[in-house]
Amino acid sequence: MIAAGDIRSGKPKLKLIVFGILALVLALRLANLSSAMLSPLSYQPGPDEDYYQRFGQAVAAGVGQNSPEFTSLDPGYGYLLGAIFKLVGVNLFAVYLLQALADAATAVAVLVIGRMLGRPQAGLYGALVYGVASSAIMYSATLLKATWVASYLAWWAAGALALIRSERKLPWVLFGCYCAVGVALRANLLLLALLSLLLPGLCARQTQSLRNWGAKSALIAGGMVLAFLPWSIRNYHAYGGISPLPHNGGISLHQVYNAENPTAELWVPSFVNYLHPSEIWRGYAAEASARAGRALSPPEVDRYWRDEALSFIEQHPGETILHVLKKGLGFLSAREVPDNRSLAEEKLFSPVLRWLPSPTVWLFAMGLAGLVWFAIEDRRWPIIAAPIAVSWLTVAIFFASDRFRFHAAPMLAVCSGVWIDRTIRGMHARRKWPVLKFALLAGVIAALSLYLGSQSPPAAIRWDQIAWGYIKMGKIPEAQALAERIAAQQPDNGAILEALGYTAIARQNYDEAARYYQRAIELRPRSHVAHYNLARALLLLGRNSQAEVEAKIAVSLNPAPDYQALLTKIQADAIAR
Repeated sequence: MIAAGDIRSGKPKLKLIVFGILALVLALRLANLSSAMLSPLSYQPGPDEDYYQRFGQAVAAGVGQNSPEFTSLDPGYGYLLGAIFKLVGVNLFAVYLLQALADAATAVAVLVIGRMLGRPQAGLYGALVYGVASSAIMYSATLLKATWVASYLAWWAAGALALIRSERKLPWVLFGCYCAVGVALRANLLLLALLSLLLPGLCARQTQSLRNWGAKSALIAGGMVLAFLPWSIRNYHAYGGISPLPHNGGISLHQVYNAENPTAELWVPSFVNYLHPSEIWRGYAAEASARAGRALSPPEVDRYWRDEALSFIEQHPGETILHVLKKGLGFLSAREVPDNRSLAEEKLFSPVLRWLPSPTVWLFAMGLAGLVWFAIEDRRWPIIAAPIAVSWLTVAIFFASDRFRFHAAPMLAVCSGVWIDRTIRGMHARRKWPVLKFALLAGVIAALSLYLGSQSPPAAIRWDQIAWGYIKMGKIPEAQALAERIAAQQPDNGAILEALGYTAIARQNYDEAARYYQRAIELRPRSHVAHYNLARALLLLGRNSQAEVEAKIAVSLNPAPDYQALLTKIQADAIAR
């Protein structure tokens, strides 16, 4: 075994081990990145990916970044992408490469945390555990902020461990600024920021006077205010609000808690066209304004839906508690709950992800057992537990999504390292009872995870995403072959029929395209993409009046510039005739 003193003395053998682990972590991410750049899934972004790419482009161009659409979600990642796009253009490879490095830095944070806890071997084991977690590797090559949130939380823990040993004022202020940066990255981290005010309670006992505690908490709060100020100024200029938070909290709450959503899972109402951030904002804003009888400002829209959700919760307290408990327990489930990206889909195109096992069961089993073991031995355990708790609360209260569970991965990796380290040490010291006790606890958690996973069906592969990815790669024959195979198996898959319609247009078979789109619209009448493409096909067939009807529907559902341009062209042609 490697002793703590070896870490401090920097022995060559230890340095080689650390270098080897970090090299493996980075190599796995780069190997996956090389596969991702050839995968159709990288060419057909998920809803949030599309949103943040357009947000980043608006920031880089300095046009539209303060529109209600882009002030409705957490701004941090959009501005980060905007800075990258400003420097190197809209280059997703550059983003993914930077995220691979950021994720490798998360493994470094796990190493650092292990050292700060006086458990250097636990840090080594934890970094290795995190390094081979397939979900971490997958998210690093997506246009999602999951990688950055996980890295932020790992360095938050490292910073908190360093902070509680400091009596200087500046570090406490800077830590407050860092907490506010996290809230800009993901608004639910406001809870972690508030928990940070309790950190003075973990300082050395001789400095724990109430006055000292209050002074340090005030320094953290002051740092938060300073870092929140730019976002408050942005929101004030955008719509007159002074809160630094985005105006989607009430909408998100209503998506979960309402009479039409009996499962309290991810859901969209009938007045929203697609499960896409922009569409969700437009649909909710339009519906709230229609009900109010006047145009509402973004904060008013958010307030309206928050009141609706809270009213439902007040009327159904027992049902709400049961849903929260069910989703909270489901946090441990071995079954993947995909959101934007799916590990099952990514494995189809990435050998790295295909070879590595899904991390959920073993990461939760070792991680939670290790957290309990650590809590018994070290009073600093709340710092490690806090990011896990915030991730759990996000899933329990809002959406049971793998993307939100993943935020806990770095701290679960740290605790897994503790579990492995303590198990090995206990076996060497012939302390069988503690080893047996915590091995049993890990086994119970693993069994519970597998049982919970068996209670729900596996997520379906979204073949339409893959087909559209092939289309955007210019691989029309591959897209057509895939879509035809899936349509034969799933004749009522409207999204696949839309893909077939597009391939028919590409082959100049406009009659076939029109038939596919008409059937797709029967299945998904609010698909503005289908209405728009049907209008294109009808126009190419010379059926201008029908094309105009479809173009008008597309514009009414989504006033996109392309849709308006097509409608204008059809109407201009009609006048010219």
